[in-house]
Amino acid sequence: MLPHKTFLPIRPAAIIFDFDGVILDSAEIKAQAFAEIYSEHGEEWAAFILDYQRMHGGVSRREKFKHFDKTILGQEPTEERLSFLSQRFTDIVFKKVLSAPFIPGARSLLDAARDHSRLFVVSGTPQEELVEIVRQRALDSYFEIVIGAPTKKHDAFTRILALGLTRETVVAVGDSITECSAALELGIPFLGIRNGPSPTNFPEGVLPLPDLTDATRLLGF
Repeated sequence: MLPHKTFLPIRPAAIIFDFDGVILDSAEIKAQAFAEIYSEHGEEWAAFILDYQRMHGGVSRREKFKHFDKTILGQEPTEERLSFLSQRFTDIVFKKVLSAPFIPGARSLLDAARDHSRLFVVSGTPQEELVEIVRQRALDSYFEIVIGAPTKKHDAFTRILALGLTRETVVAVGDSITECSAALELGIPFLGIRNGPSPTNFPEGVLPLPDLTDATRLLGF
């Protein structure tokens, strides 16, 4: 039996979605982009980069670049380098994300929930880029607020709760430990998505699904 705090409310007042790997099947696109950027430093780093990205999907790309530069190059990146790396990353992934398929069940859940729940996106993707992707994928009409980096997941969830929501009536949906930890710290029920080549091992008590196929029924829509 799941601990009480992880029970999912039926027809929740709000659903907070991560984006890559939860709405769009785009998480692996971004993992591979990090590996491509650092490939000039040796293919031996590829497995390390892919594992780190898959385990820290909700962390902003700038924070990941800081970690990779310090680990691989042994130096702290300058702001100029972080801007360069971030732009290169966008150049690699943007068009691919625009054509990425939906996670199975994602569109059905959005359609079923939109008339009953307030819907939000909280992602580690930079704010302007995230808003543009949501717009170009014709998803903007679903979401009340879209929050991207540099806002941390915990801060974004706190901001959403401040909109008059009771945490027990909200569900956060994500595929990484980053948003899982933020939700559990705030007492928000969490639904874990274990998708892709290295699915996250969520803490005991978190309900994991391979995708969103069963989520519409599970949440009572």
